[in-house]
Order: sequence, then structure tokens, then C-alpha cells
Amino acid sequence: MESLIDQKYRRLLLDYYLQNHLEVHLPGGVSKWTFACPFCSATARTEGKKRHRKAALLWNAAQHSWIFSCARQGHPECHQSKTFPRLLQALNPELFHKYQLDRYHSGTTGRGSHCPEPDWIKLNKKKTGG
Repeated sequence: MESLIDQKYRRLLLDYYLQNHLEVHLPGGVSKWTFACPFCSATARTEGKKRHRKAALLWNAAQHSWIFSCARQGHPECHQSKTFPRLLQALNPELFHKYQLDRYHSGTTGRGSHCPEPDWIKLNKKKTGG
């Protein structure tokens, strides 16, 4: 199940960074979001091709996270799938840090999570030997 924090930031991405998005309902009650790839759509030759929904956010129940993938793979950023935090980091590092901090305060970062701990936490642990 998607956390409230992930839901909040997914909505921000959909509203402000992912153009021409559409929710698709798959069998089994699973949803995926399709949209124009934020990395490689700008390189398409025609305006129509720029709007093609070649990228998607797919829910991965095992990781409890959305996974980004792009079928076009026309940019180095979309050659591999990305977890939701890595997509957020690639699109807007400042927003990613806010997301990471929200996740840290909820206790859902670090080992066993798809969201890394904030760098300053890692540094403090190294200094204190934790």
C-alpha cells in the first residue's frame, strides 16, 4: 500500500513535472500512471510524439514503491528503471530532500527501505561510530 508521504509527492510529480499523465487500471486492482517521459520527450521530432505516453510509474508491491520506466529510452536518465525516490531526485533535487526528510521523520529511510537516509544522518553516524 502506498504511504501518505509517497502519495503526496507522487501527486506533486504528476501535477508539476509529468505531462499528459493518465491513470490506467490493471487487472488485480493495480494502477499505473503513464505520461510523456520528462527526460526524453523533448527530443522527439514532432509535437505529437512529444506528448506520447512512453513512460510509466508502476506500483511494485514487493518494494512498496513506484517504479519509473521509459519505453523510448532516448536519454541517459531513462535507460534504466528508477525507484520513486531516484526519479524525484533526478527531476528536482530540492523536492527530493524534502521527501527524504519527511520519510526520515516517519522512520522509513535507510536499510530495508527504498529511500536512503539523508546524507547528514550518515555523516553523524560515522562520526559517532553508529
